Amino acid sequence: MATLNTVTSGTRPASPAAGEAYFETDTNKVIIWDGSAWTELASDTVPSFSNAYSVDFEGTDDYMSSVVTELNGISAFSASIWFKFQGSLGGTANIIMSGGDGTSSNIQSWYVWLKSATTIQYASQGTNPKDFTISTINDSTWYHLAVVHNGTSATQYLDGSSLGTQTVNSLPASSGNAFNVGRWSPGASYYYNGYADEVSLYDSALSSSDVTSIYNSGVPGDISSLNPVSWWRMGENDSGSGTTITDQGSGGNDGTLTNGPAFSSDVPS
Repeated sequence: MATLNTVTSGTRPASPAAGEAYFETDTNKVIIWDGSAWTELASDTVPSFSNAYSVDFEGTDDYMSSVVTELNGISAFSASIWFKFQGSLGGTANIIMSGGDGTSSNIQSWYVWLKSATTIQYASQGTNPKDFTISTINDSTWYHLAVVHNGTSATQYLDGSSLGTQTVNSLPASSGNAFNVGRWSPGASYYYNGYADEVSLYDSALSSSDVTSIYNSGVPGDISSLNPVSWWRMGENDSGSGTTITDQGSGGNDGTLTNGPAFSSDVPS
């Protein structure tokens, strides 16, 4: 059986003939000279996780929606999102994600609201909202936010660190019938102005170490081992085009972009 001659990345031939092929021992790649440049045809290494896209919501009327029935009738769930807001916080804007039964009743909903530069509010069943205090959020930084709702208490995490645990209402019976990124689903309002990336939902309460793993020192990584029921990579699996955000979680709950949110190459890194 024929074998390839070996080289390293530092000893590639300077003047090869077109079609010459080698096995590169330090990179484990097969390289072929095409007449003007080296082409890398194969590697026995696993490609690294990459993140090239996010979605930019302009804060007027655009959003992503999906149906996640796996959240219906459960007592505990978790939600995770990377965000970078634009403009100013406060007023009736910037609900970053929400869910519920899709009616106009706030009693049948839950939401995460960027209420101010120092407050992130979480509420379930519309009443008894709880403010979680932070130092500050500015519009030039990517952040990772996670909410863990465990029965009648909720813990919020920002960049992997707990913001505390507070008593909240139990989840609505139909928590996932109308899941939205970028607005409050019951009232179709409170639109979010900013970027969102790597959104995931879980039908259980994540541990603090799970959240730390997702935060990954500020760089999104492969979270498939945590078994998200939905994982929207916000363009990564859709070539950064179209209006469908393919769900990479176990539920297959694809998202739909409405009213023109744009794909962006601005991502957490």
